[in-house]
Amino acid sequence: MTSPRLNDLQLNKRFGKRGEGQPFDYPQELGYCCPKGHTGDYLTWSEFKEHIWCFKCKKDYHYAEDCLLKRMCWMGKSQWDSFLKSLPIKPKIIRGTQHFPDCEIPHRKSG
Repeated sequence: MTSPRLNDLQLNKRFGKRGEGQPFDYPQELGYCCPKGHTGDYLTWSEFKEHIWCFKCKKDYHYAEDCLLKRMCWMGKSQWDSFLKSLPIKPKIIRGTQHFPDCEIPHRKSG
């Protein structure tokens, strides 16, 4: 489909296509959600470099310009900081922690 700003031809020309194979971690495992807040099985890596595909919105979103990012529960502060420094563009960060469904780390109960 398209991104909020570019059609598929423009995305391909500007960013190029992603290489063969799936990256080890899916977007939701790293704490990403689309601009509308969809996460989990709605997200996968787009066919275009630097983009995430949302099945619900049916759009390609740039991981830093469009998507939101929240620290995952399994990431310590230093690991989170290191992950952010490894990204070429600083993403839009949501405060708090995103809990991963099958995480084995015990969490404080809210309330």
